Amino acid sequence: MNATMVFPKIKIFCWSILAAVLAAASYPNYAFSQSAATGYQTVGRDIAVNSAIDILVYPGRATAIDFSSTDEALAYVLIADPSKVVFTTDAQLASGLAKTVFLRPIQTLNFPGATTATITNISIKTVDSKGKQRLYNFNIVPTNKKPENLGIRIAPLTPEQSPTLNVGRGGTFTASDVEKGLLIAIQKGYTAANDPVVYSVRQFLALVRNQNLSVTEAAAKAGVDLSVIVELGKIPLEASNDSGTKLQ
Repeated sequence: MNATMVFPKIKIFCWSILAAVLAAASYPNYAFSQSAATGYQTVGRDIAVNSAIDILVYPGRATAIDFSSTDEALAYVLIADPSKVVFTTDAQLASGLAKTVFLRPIQTLNFPGATTATITNISIKTVDSKGKQRLYNFNIVPTNKKPENLGIRIAPLTPEQSPTLNVGRGGTFTASDVEKGLLIAIQKGYTAANDPVVYSVRQFLALVRNQNLSVTEAAAKAGVDLSVIVELGKIPLEASNDSGTKLQ
């Protein structure tokens, strides 16, 4: 039996440690996070379908949600509150060729009778080459900070792209475990989506997946403390042991 199930106070203490670790890790990486936006944040398709991913939008810039790495085409797109953000696609939805949604913040419009939200969401339904439909949801987070990246790229990550990470006494888990842990930490408010350490963790994941670097090398290059990676990797296991919580 998981100890955190028997001793709730211990679990709360562990979450507090994670929040402290994330907060402490934010400051040394601040300069790194302010670099010019390059590349995309790659998110595994299974994780994207089962989680509400935060996507940042910046004044005067377009942010992309790209499905070009999949066999999926856009079928339907809806922004819950269109008063501050508009979208376009790279092809007409009816053509079955649209692969990318572009989000652009605008000056606030007034729609009589409509409600508004500081952070609204965009729902995207896709259809793949076999006719299977998938529904994705993203939280649109407006920010005035310098751009972290050009947007989100959805990819059907293979086991090779989500390698096993051996972090010594910290345990062994996959890159996808760390990614899931990061999403949970954001959703539970232990760190903000636009926090510099979040960007560093995403850079770490890209390095271990795409450049075949060791955990230590990737962490050093991304500028993230290895203890953050360890704590994030543990979160999905703890969450899956909660009553009624099951991560796919």
